[in-house]
Parts: sequence; C-alpha cells; structure tokens
Amino acid sequence: MKTPLFNIQQLRRFSSFRGLNQEIKISPLAKIRNIGIIAHIDAGKTTTTERMLYYGGLTRSIGNVDDGDTVTDYLSAERERGITIQSASVTLPWNGRSINLIDTPGHADFTFEVIRSLRVLDGVVTILDSVAGVEAQTEKVWKQASDLGIPKLAFLNKMDRDGAGFGRTVKEIVARLGTRVVLVNVPHFKHDSASQGSKFDGVIDVFEKKLLQWEEGDGTDLKVTDISDHSTTPELYEECERCLEAAVETLGEFDEEVVSAFLETEDYMKVPPSVLKAALKRATLESYAVPVLCGSSFKNIGVQPLLDAVVDYLPSPLEMKLPEVTTDFKSIARSKKKQPKKDEVNDNHLAVTIDPVSGLNINNNKNLTTALAFKVLTDPMRGIMVFVRVYSGQLQPNSTLLNTTTGERIKIKKLLLMHADTPREVSKLESGSIGVITGVNSIRTGDTLVSHATKKDVNGLQPRETMVKLHPINIPPPVFSVSLEPVTHGDRRNMETALETVLREDPSLHLSEDDESGQTILSGMGELHLEITKDRLLKDMKVNVDVGDVKVTFKETILRPTNYFTKTVPCEKGGEFKITLSLDSFEGDIKETSFAEEPSFIALNMDNNAILLEESSESEKIRESLKGLEGGEKGWPFAIAYETMIRALVSGVTASLQVGGPIARLPVHSTIVRIKEWEVPLAADNVSPLLTLARQAVLEALASLDPKDTTLMEPQMKVSVYVNDEDLGVVIQDLMGTRKANISGIEETGDEAAGDELRWAKQEAERTYVPQDPTMMYIKSGQAAGKKAVRFNSPLKEMIGYLPKLRSLTKGRGVYDMEFAGMYRIPGDRLQDVLRHDL
Repeated sequence: MKTPLFNIQQLRRFSSFRGLNQEIKISPLAKIRNIGIIAHIDAGKTTTTERMLYYGGLTRSIGNVDDGDTVTDYLSAERERGITIQSASVTLPWNGRSINLIDTPGHADFTFEVIRSLRVLDGVVTILDSVAGVEAQTEKVWKQASDLGIPKLAFLNKMDRDGAGFGRTVKEIVARLGTRVVLVNVPHFKHDSASQGSKFDGVIDVFEKKLLQWEEGDGTDLKVTDISDHSTTPELYEECERCLEAAVETLGEFDEEVVSAFLETEDYMKVPPSVLKAALKRATLESYAVPVLCGSSFKNIGVQPLLDAVVDYLPSPLEMKLPEVTTDFKSIARSKKKQPKKDEVNDNHLAVTIDPVSGLNINNNKNLTTALAFKVLTDPMRGIMVFVRVYSGQLQPNSTLLNTTTGERIKIKKLLLMHADTPREVSKLESGSIGVITGVNSIRTGDTLVSHATKKDVNGLQPRETMVKLHPINIPPPVFSVSLEPVTHGDRRNMETALETVLREDPSLHLSEDDESGQTILSGMGELHLEITKDRLLKDMKVNVDVGDVKVTFKETILRPTNYFTKTVPCEKGGEFKITLSLDSFEGDIKETSFAEEPSFIALNMDNNAILLEESSESEKIRESLKGLEGGEKGWPFAIAYETMIRALVSGVTASLQVGGPIARLPVHSTIVRIKEWEVPLAADNVSPLLTLARQAVLEALASLDPKDTTLMEPQMKVSVYVNDEDLGVVIQDLMGTRKANISGIEETGDEAAGDELRWAKQEAERTYVPQDPTMMYIKSGQAAGKKAVRFNSPLKEMIGYLPKLRSLTKGRGVYDMEFAGMYRIPGDRLQDVLRHDL
C-alpha cells in the first residue's frame, strides 16, 4: 500500500524533512549531540554535511563540492582542490535536537585535524564509499575513534554508483574494522527502463517496516510505503523480516529486553521498534555493535534517516564517556611519594560525575567551569577565534578565565556559535556546548581553561581546581620540511607575522632555523600539508617568500650521557638563581621508559624529550615553603609561583634543545634532561633568570659533546604491502634494495594465519546477514588465499613515490598502507650519505 506524502504534523519521521527552520537555542543536555564526520578522502563527508545543513533548515540551497559553494569547505584552497583541509564546526537543529557537527578532513596529511576534533566529540558518523569499501584512512580514523571509546555509526554512501556494494561493504566493516553491525536500513532499487537495469531510489527502514523512496530533486519529496503486510509487498516484507531477524539475533545476545519482546509473539516483524531502538542505542554506546545506514548524499537520498540515527543512537553529553580529569596540584606539592600502585587511587585525578540537569560535575563542584581549547583560527574581521568544548559549568561573556596550561589569567569577550565561517553571538556556553571564545590571542590548542560559573572569575575555586588538566591533544611529529627565505629583508617581518598565524592555527606545523644558511625551516605532516601551507602564505597572505623543495625531516640525538653543568646568576634582592643539569640518552617512546615512572618526570611537548627533576633537586628553602601546600588555601600563591618556576625550566630546556646538536644543528630528539639542583631566591620578583640559566646549561652540555657521541634520526614508516604470490619476489627485491626495508614478516592472508581477534572478525563477517549483492564476488582480496602481506619498516625518504613503482612491479594489482612508526637512529653506514645528500 502506497501512502501520500506526509507532512510534519502527520508523521514527522517520514515527512518532507523541511520546514524545521527553528532558531538554534540553548538546548537541554539530553537534546544535544556533539558529533563528527570521519572517513577516507572522497567518501562524501562534505557532501553529506551540506545536505544535513539544508534539511536542518540552515541553508536555502544545497552546496556542492564540484561547484565550490560548500558551507563547511569555505577556504579558497578547499574549494579549488575539492577537499577538506581544516575541520569546520556547525550547529543545526533536527527534530527538536541541537546537533553540533564537525566535518573533518579525510586526507592523511591532515590527520591532526581529526585528532583534535575527536577529543571533543561524543559520537562519530563514519562515511564509506560503497564502491571502494573500507579504505586505509577509514581504518585509521575508525581506530582513532575506538581508542577514545567514541560510539560510531556507519553510513554507506554513493549507493547510486556503478559497482556499489552494500553487502560487500558491510562485511568488510565487520571483517576489517572488527565490529558487529545492525542494519538500520538497506538499499532499494527499482527497475530503470532507460538502462534496462536497476536504479537506487531509496531505503527500507528495517525497524519501522517502511519503504522510503525519494523523487529526483532536492530530497524533500518522499514516498512512504508500509511493507508490514506480506500479501501486499511480499518481497519487501521478506527482506525486512530477514534483516529484523539478524537485528534481533545480534541485539538479543546483548540485551534481554529484545529476547523477551521476541518471545511474546515469536514473530520478528512484531518486535516493537522502540525496543529495538533502545537496545541498539545501548549497544552503540557500549561499542558492542554499530548501526549501519546507506544512501547517496549527492543524489539527496538517505540523509534524513541518517540525521534521525544521530539523534536516536549517538550519545548526548549526559551519556558520553566520562573524560579523564587530572590536577597538577599534587605533583607541584611534590611530597616525593612513590607512584601509586595499580589498585590505589591516584590522587592526581579529580572526581567526575554526571548530573542529569547540569551535566558534567568535576571535583563535586557545580560552579567549576572547565573547557578545552581544541582549535584556533584567525578571522580577518573578528580576529583570533578559539574553539572550545565546555565540559562543566558554563562560560559567560566578559569573564576572566585561568589557562591552567600557562598559568595566565585571560579576559574573554564575546561567545559565539559557529555556522562554518559565519558566527552567531550567544549569552553563554553551557556544559556540553561547542562554541567560540573571542578577544584573546594567548590560548593554544590543547589548553585547559577554568573559571567560576557564577562569579565569572577564578576567585572561589580551590587550589586543586586551578590546576585542572583535561585530556591532552597529542600532536603527531612533522616528517617533511621546506625552507623559507624572504625575497628582501623588508619581507621578513611579513613572513614572520604570517608564520605566527599559521602555527597558532595548526600546531602540527613546526618552525626552526638553519644556523648556517639563515633559512627558516617549516615542517609538517606531509607533502600536501606543506603545499597547502605554502599556497596560503603566497596566495592568501601575500607573503613575498621563496619556498624550497619538500624534504624529509631529520633530527639529532645524543648517544651518551654528558657531565653535569652548573650556571648561576645573582639576584638583586639577595641570593642567587642556580641550576645544575646533565643530558642523558635513551631509545623508544619516552613515555614507555623507566624515566616516565619517576614522580618528578615532565614530558616536553615536542621531539620525545623530557625533564627529570632528581630527588631533592629543589633547594632546602623551596622544600620548606612547599610543606603544607596540600592543606588548601594556605600556600596557594606560592603554589602558583612554583608552577611558574617549573614552566620557566620547561621553556628554557625546550628552547635550547630546538637550537640543535653538534652534527647539523638540527633539533635534538629523544633526550632526557636531568636537573640535579635548582634554586630561586624567595625574594625574587620573577623567574626569567631561571629560564635563561636552563637554556645556557643545556647549550653548554650539547656543546661539550663530540660529534661521534651524537647521530641523526629519521622518520620510519610502518608499511604493509599486499601482493599476489607471483609478484612476491620482485617486490621483496625492491624493498630490500631500493627501500632499505627491515622486513618483520611475510604472512599468508587467509584464515589460517589470522590471530584470534582477526579470526573472530572474519567469522562474524561470514555469519552477518546482508541483502543480495552482486558485487560480493569482488570483495577485497587483500584477505584472500593466494595473497601475501609483507610487513616492514622503512625510512620515509625511501617510500616517497612508492605507489607507481609498486603498481609497475605488480601489473597494478599490489596495494599498500603506511603509517608513522617513529623516529629512529640512522645506522652508521648511512649517516655520511644522509649528511652529504639530504641536509
């Protein structure tokens, strides 16, 4: 039975989905969704986002990537290239909910944009190209979200394309991403008389037992057919029943309510949709299963049900995974206690609870406002705009905040909600909100901001609360570099101003200077990353600068410990500033070494370096002053001063390590700075002399090293190459020779070689029901018999331009994926070659 088009008053779920042009208001927490769009490049993230904005009533026309008129891709470089470069935030209404949505890039060079966005999201929509299936970047962003415990749903896009395979892609999701799935809707095809084939025109809503068919146009004309009667629509009824059976079986293993509902009638078609939806939401929040939907965003099919799924299955801020909240107060008090055992409570962690009305509550203080700065942009009209996620309390305009990362008090001005590059001023940002702070230029990505919710100041907060840290945003190391040189001396100031802007906005870029040539060295995540930055400097910012060729980024490291070096300077008010330190070496991730277990360990924010304050390194006067700091307000001013001293040490050490080592004056990597003794006179007005002494002492220690006691480090990549048996020999010959690969294994890709987790995923994929799909015969053969997976590490330098070579060796059949493995010491037999040809 076909029904006429419903309007919103009759049946909102199957309405034309337009007319929801309500004003975005501050919503109750239960009605907020903070979500992100993640995917491989060209899967259709931005196209899908544009439809969401249109159907949510925020735009009057649909933007298209090919036409260069998209809302979220508003940078000139994004519109010229048709790719997303930086994440964009929008807030849109949907069926009485407020969806804060972040559209993220898909290209691997801009992975930091994904990393910092994921840090503030409660759920994600993973978009897949149903022709290409699960691709390399899909796996990467999926893992990033999984590592953070973020619930996910999957949208199989481009179902209108030739070669699109819903069933094939679903099975790849299960097998390659290692998750159970529940089919929320499945594709429907109608006969196309023109092509004598079939045409994708809609979806079967499995839970509601409805066929949704979109007319050609902007996606607002929708036909709804009830398929709950077998006699009327037998084929659709049977397909829906099979999907419901699979859903009941999967959810029944997780939720007893589903089993009870089924046993009442023993009819899959009579299990109430409300029971299935509630169970699927619980399963999604606990990462037991992933809801799967499909559509064609470009053809305006299936996006509205995706918005419904965001509301139905992804968490509100009241259902989010509780963040880890720590305080530096205990470590600053420095009682020299040993690290807590695993079964002991770490008193550096603050209590985090959820209040059903006010949301997140930290340290049992409803007035503690905490926010995480996750992005900084510079707008030509509005100046610097800081994007924040408010976790607890509320932010108000014209408040004073404390930046717990720097210790600085900051006066903010207006608060905004963003519609891509168009802001709207709001009176407050409450817990769970994502918005923008204006009027400040000293906040950086990853900074934690605190304030008193009602006093609009820091006054009234406990000492522990003034040193709160929300979960950090890890910045991946840059691996490519270019040299920058102003054309004339007068252009240098413009270059430096522009670089200050791009580095503030993108912390994954890094700046250094070549002492010999005087050139400025800009480092980034990849060749495209640096090319985009170059275009921005030259075209958008009109900087007159010569840009060199892209090169791999190298670092220096030390091979042996240095002696201790002492630097002192008198204080005008009596006493002296003093520091004694040495440098030590190690290999691997500093956070996984024994150094990280020391209570006085301080990891630096770049180049895998750290500071270790040795036992009783502070002077006796400082230790006496620190006694009783844990008692509350007493000693608080000194605690703040002490934190300032530590920051001075960190700044001085960091700056000197960036000056470079004795071989090539490259930044020093993987080095521990042991501070044996340090002193600040209690009468001192400031601690800047301590910063200077720390810098001088480290530079003196580096200068004491013989070049043979240092070496270079280079970025290595972890690579997997998938080839047919007959191509294995020539591929390995090329890897061992040209690529200088360190092969760790050659594996069969069949089930017999799979580990337990992979074997489970393959078995789950085999038993997962999917509708008939003619492309199943083309399911990606990277896991099939007759294929080999070659696992190896290789210097990044040798992997540049590898894809054309691999295709040549394998007649186009070979594929590979690659990720950063770390910085490794260059073997002695290659060191001189690198020094001669690459620096």
